[in-house]
Amino acid sequence: MKKFSLLIVIVFASYLNAQDYVDTTFTITTETDVIYGSAENFAGVQKTLEMDISYPTNDVVPDCGRPLALIVHGGAWAVGSKEDATIIRMREDFAKRGYVTAAINYRLGYFYTDLDKNCNIAGWNCLNLSDSSEWIRAWYRGVQDAKGALRYLIENQSTYEIDPSNVFVFGESAGAYISIGVAYLDVESEKPESCFELNSVNPPHQNLYSDCIQGSSFDMPIGNMNLSRSDLGSVNGTLNPISQPYIIKGVGSFYGGLFSDLFSSKASFDTPKLYLYHQPNDLIVPFNYNRIFAGFNTCSVNQGGCAQINDRPFSWGGSGIENMVDTLNIGSNYKPEIRAEFTSNNADCLQQIFDPSTGGHQFDSYWNRTVSLADFFAQDIGINDCESLSISNSAVNRNIVLYPNPIDQFFQIEMNMEEAAVEIYDLKGKVIFSDLSYSNNQQIQIGNFENGVYYVKIASSNGTSIHKLIKANK
Repeated sequence: MKKFSLLIVIVFASYLNAQDYVDTTFTITTETDVIYGSAENFAGVQKTLEMDISYPTNDVVPDCGRPLALIVHGGAWAVGSKEDATIIRMREDFAKRGYVTAAINYRLGYFYTDLDKNCNIAGWNCLNLSDSSEWIRAWYRGVQDAKGALRYLIENQSTYEIDPSNVFVFGESAGAYISIGVAYLDVESEKPESCFELNSVNPPHQNLYSDCIQGSSFDMPIGNMNLSRSDLGSVNGTLNPISQPYIIKGVGSFYGGLFSDLFSSKASFDTPKLYLYHQPNDLIVPFNYNRIFAGFNTCSVNQGGCAQINDRPFSWGGSGIENMVDTLNIGSNYKPEIRAEFTSNNADCLQQIFDPSTGGHQFDSYWNRTVSLADFFAQDIGINDCESLSISNSAVNRNIVLYPNPIDQFFQIEMNMEEAAVEIYDLKGKVIFSDLSYSNNQQIQIGNFENGVYYVKIASSNGTSIHKLIKANK
């Protein structure tokens, strides 16, 4: 009987511990409209970028600081903001769980078609863009801004008592696409062709001004738009160069998706885990693999007599992403851990119109899904994880030597394992070298790097460590 009682105590204690960063137990405070930078939007207008930051006021802050959650709103890269009701609720709820949370605004907008296309279905006109690249470019700008916001917070980690080794990012719809990009779009070879310099576009049709441009967050006269499409730059953007490393532990996608495979080319031992929530009857983001707005387009064509919505890119949704990861031709240790939660909702478009509660592009239960996300993330939050980011004090670091350092052309890594994943990134957070199967004492050439400070991330089954590397030509 005593053994049974002891078992109950152990299980109960484990249950209590498991609720850290899951239960909403703390009181919080919020700072609104914190400026984290500015950047030029799709039409050449400089936009100020802001975030709202919440954090607990009555918690015991861990030695390493609080975990950080970056939250990204949806709205098809055209509308939406950090003040959206669900985004506010997530920001507040995760702060009450013990996180520092930041909900961001990012650059919105794209060029609409110059064709006179009309359909008397709400929103249909505003989904006809100049070409499919405009969707990709809007997503890419959002990723750049969100990465800049994350770097701003890491640079201010002492102000907000942030643990840079426990970073999470999540969002809904377009914000979920961006969240996935923040974590997994990190090498220049993954930059979409659409985001290099493209031909200029024709001015959007005047009939779209009052319907789609006026009153939007990128409202401006069509005649004032810069119609050129320059190269959008690095996958990491240029906002807020950093001097401190950080680790993204997890990503959350609520009815979001992915335009291209961002997993197979750069998987490593510490690939961020991925939460996926989706409903199979989503009319906006395809559940498996299809063009975005596939369901809405079909409904508009069949039920509304509209023409096809032109120039929409293909996308993987929740189920498609899960299948993609499952079939990657890489070792299972390199694949992101996934928690996928899909409903059985199959209401068609007419049912969704007449009964909005059956809508597929929304939560079936906000509370159940966000608690599940919190539980999934909490499993990876370690109160001493920041030691792995220490430049000098990590136990892992002490078994690894980079030499020579400073370097001129070549350096080597002496380590207590035969193989590891090695990445080098600059102070902007840009990955500029990657070798997923580096062998002990193999030479690495960086003679073409500019002089300066770099960080070397070494990941293996023994853990992850960060090392400072100085490049100085003789």
